[in-house]
Amino acid sequence: MGIGSAATVVAAILRAKTLAFLLGPGGTGILAQLSTLTSMVVPLATLGLGNGVTAMIASARARGDFSLVRRIRSTSVSLTWTVGLLLAAITALLAPWLSDALFHDRQYAWVVLTGAAVIPLSAIASLRVSILQGYEAVKAMAGLSVIVAVASTAAILPLAWFLRLQGAVAHLVVVAAVYVVAGGWLLRKNAPLPAEPSVTPAPRVDRSLLRPLLRYGSSALLVGLSSTLTLLVLRSVLVSKLGLEPNGIYQVCVGISGLYMPLILSSITAVVWPQIAAQTSDAETTATMRQALRLGLLLMTAAAGAMLAGAPIWVPLFYSGRFLPALDLLPFQFLGDYVRTIAWMCSIWLVPKNRLRPWVLFDLVYGITLIVTFSLLVDRIGLRSAVIAYMVAHMSHALLHYMLARKTLGFRLGPDNLRLLLASLALLAGLGTFTPRNLVGVGLGVLALLVWAVLVVRPDEWRRVWRRGVAFVRSRA
Repeated sequence: MGIGSAATVVAAILRAKTLAFLLGPGGTGILAQLSTLTSMVVPLATLGLGNGVTAMIASARARGDFSLVRRIRSTSVSLTWTVGLLLAAITALLAPWLSDALFHDRQYAWVVLTGAAVIPLSAIASLRVSILQGYEAVKAMAGLSVIVAVASTAAILPLAWFLRLQGAVAHLVVVAAVYVVAGGWLLRKNAPLPAEPSVTPAPRVDRSLLRPLLRYGSSALLVGLSSTLTLLVLRSVLVSKLGLEPNGIYQVCVGISGLYMPLILSSITAVVWPQIAAQTSDAETTATMRQALRLGLLLMTAAAGAMLAGAPIWVPLFYSGRFLPALDLLPFQFLGDYVRTIAWMCSIWLVPKNRLRPWVLFDLVYGITLIVTFSLLVDRIGLRSAVIAYMVAHMSHALLHYMLARKTLGFRLGPDNLRLLLASLALLAGLGTFTPRNLVGVGLGVLALLVWAVLVVRPDEWRRVWRRGVAFVRSRA
């Protein structure tokens, strides 16, 4: 999944560079606001069914109940199309007022109108990914990432070059359409359904499935909205107090976390969720969680450490020199990502084990903590308040999830993971305190990262990586 998503990383870098070069911080801030809006509405269009669909399909397949799999797929897709189209119409009707709220300028109502077209397409594409995850079709999910990445790169360059902001906004619709078509093709190829044994066609919506699906969905919606709505409110306040350009600077932090964190967390989750759903003992579950936590922290710290050490190079290279003020924000953002990884891996058991109430409650606590912290700091320290609030909110999130896992499952970090946690924190805090500003600082940062890797990665892990790498190269030769 990680290797297959390399194209996503390249596409995101090219997209960021294109937007920074052609639109500057102001245009980047407008696109960021639109992306935050669609990120909030698209889960509403799916009714939050994605996680529930994944878990229910995985469970039904484990029992060999393919009739139930068929009904889950049909019901969830029908509901998503209906609600997605309805929300697109509502968003289009409210475009002038949404433009006022997001951009504090009604002239950008056309941006919201274009975003409305993205909603049903992205919702269906997202649901199809959840179905593939229920089938454990990891290669298909990686292939879909590559297809969408190529389409995004091919669309953004000519559209933004010739049409500037209008083209950059239009490219979102193009990519969403490709996402839907490619997702449907891969679903038919990798997750085919056996022929319906009944002569009478089954209804598109199975009412008996509405309650369990919506139970998962309502929980997922509350969790998703606590994050996306919180971010939307935060960014709207930033725009009102500081303007669109600082919002564009902040997009460097949000964009880089949005690029590598879902790649790491979703790749691990795609494998771990079906495993935990099938496990019957707490000992098996906690062992899987420790493995997931270790892998997540190793990947996250390596990626964040490399990006923090090389920030003086990649920020002007992938954005422009006008985005260099982000160097003061990135240390707090990466520390927030560190704590977010801990929280995610300590909570990774909740959905597969159908423990939805704490999953929802703790995310609401996260959202409230973020908004309160941001509100207390924004007038005092300006833009830095956003990344500090992100870090503090995830600290509360991680603490709550760890305490619950420890009490319910008897989860323990283990000595190797504890050493990894402390070493990773020391590396990121050190790079944050002495943020590289020139090539000498970059060299010292890379040296610190290498020392960290020598200290925390076990010899058997180095050997395993080497063997897997050699086997992968030979398989492609």
